[in-house]
Amino acid sequence: SPSFCHSFVGYLEEEAVKTYTKWIAEIDAGHLPKFANAPAPPVAIRYWELNENATIRDMLLSVRMDEAHHREDNHQFSAMQHNDDNPFPKGY
Repeated sequence: SPSFCHSFVGYLEEEAVKTYTKWIAEIDAGHLPKFANAPAPPVAIRYWELNENATIRDMLLSVRMDEAHHREDNHQFSAMQHNDDNPFPKGY
């Protein structure tokens, strides 16, 4: 069912948030020195509109934010009935 699928995807997104959080913590703890000051790829800088000097860590913060947003959206959609209006504004 659509409700089950949105719920499932919401939980996948939740696990992604946890994974990115752990990765960021490992960078901050100095356990991933190659990522500490590594530059973000140009495609990431453009997509997330990051500073031109953005690092991998900066990129991971943006990716995690996106995943958290997707998690909330999917959990919201999973709770809706098939004929409910879209609760999000156009262009959201």
